[in-house]
Amino acid sequence: MAIVVRRFRQWWQIPRNIRDRPQHRQVTFLELFYDLVYVVLISELTHALAQHVDLEHVANFAFLFMIVWWAWLNGTTYHELHGNNDIRTRVFTFLQMFCVAAMAIFAHDALGETSTGFAIAFAAFQLILIFLWWRTGVHDPNHRALSRPYSATFLINTLLFAGSVFVEPPLRFGMWALATLIAILLPVYTFSLGRNNPAIQTQIDLSLTATPSFIERMGLFTIIVLGEVIVGVVQGVAGHHDLDGEVIVIGGLGMLLAIGLWWVYFDYVSHRKPRAGTRWMSIWMYAHLPVTAGIASIGAAILNVIEQAGEQLPVDVRWLLVCAIAVTLVGIAGLIETIDAPTVDRRTQRIGALAMVLAAAMIAAMGFSNLQTIPLLVVIALLLLAPVFLGLLSWLRSLEAPMGETGPATDEMRSP
Repeated sequence: MAIVVRRFRQWWQIPRNIRDRPQHRQVTFLELFYDLVYVVLISELTHALAQHVDLEHVANFAFLFMIVWWAWLNGTTYHELHGNNDIRTRVFTFLQMFCVAAMAIFAHDALGETSTGFAIAFAAFQLILIFLWWRTGVHDPNHRALSRPYSATFLINTLLFAGSVFVEPPLRFGMWALATLIAILLPVYTFSLGRNNPAIQTQIDLSLTATPSFIERMGLFTIIVLGEVIVGVVQGVAGHHDLDGEVIVIGGLGMLLAIGLWWVYFDYVSHRKPRAGTRWMSIWMYAHLPVTAGIASIGAAILNVIEQAGEQLPVDVRWLLVCAIAVTLVGIAGLIETIDAPTVDRRTQRIGALAMVLAAAMIAAMGFSNLQTIPLLVVIALLLLAPVFLGLLSWLRSLEAPMGETGPATDEMRSP
């Protein structure tokens, strides 16, 4: 019997103690599999926006994306802090995936006819995470002071979503908004617990350490939303039965926008740690929300741009495209400010951030222009790539300077 229990404990382990969190580990295939289901969910949200490009549906998209992003961050953070390579971790990860898949089924009209199904699926997802976070305190008394208020607050969040199915809109969505606000503000409350309690502060500091694997997960989620831009290009071009030169050129420019977005984020932000401290770590995490939402919105916009090839670009589509790119660039510029860059890179980073803000302002101003589609996309692409060229120029100049003045280039900037 003792052997059976011991074997079972090897397969079904307790949550990993936060103090045993490895500082260097490889992202697992289970985590990549988990992210795949979010590809489908975000695709549903993006396609819904692409079908109705107006201010109301943009606001709906932003609201739902916030819910989805928080769900992904909550699940990802738990696995990063407490996940193991055992059957228990796999089972609860798969259960989360079932719930996210259910959310994807109802996501297309989540603020309409399928809102009940979306609320139930999200509440079920939250219940799984509440149980998992609560169990960390059960097995680790030192972590209990942090896990209990965290789980209790999320229980309120979950009850609001579950209870919303018994009321009619717009009260239902008001309850969703309140629950989402509670979730977003939860870290602020959590951090306050450690001000007068060194033991809790220790747990907070352990939780908010950005390991390379967690930074990589953020980059992988950015890749997911970048995929929506590629999907928008492909679906837009494939939707034209008679491909002509204009459609092909617009599709190529759409691909160039995707490449520019990838280049800007992964050259300036990816694989770089945020500055030390809970404040910088929090800003770094939250800044990814507008960046990823903006990129996903670009996918919806570019699909409409290609579909309108040969016609006058609708005003709503033009504004969605330029505003989404502007929000993305400003968000990346904000992320740059949170990065703990070495002295040799700091000047390059700041030049790039300033270029992004200026490019964002000029791209947003293009919403007032009457340029045709191709010239508009050419101007946007040039402005989007300007920070890349400036960063490369600054980096090349640093290589020409004496080694004692600037030091060697970082590994990231060696392969721009």
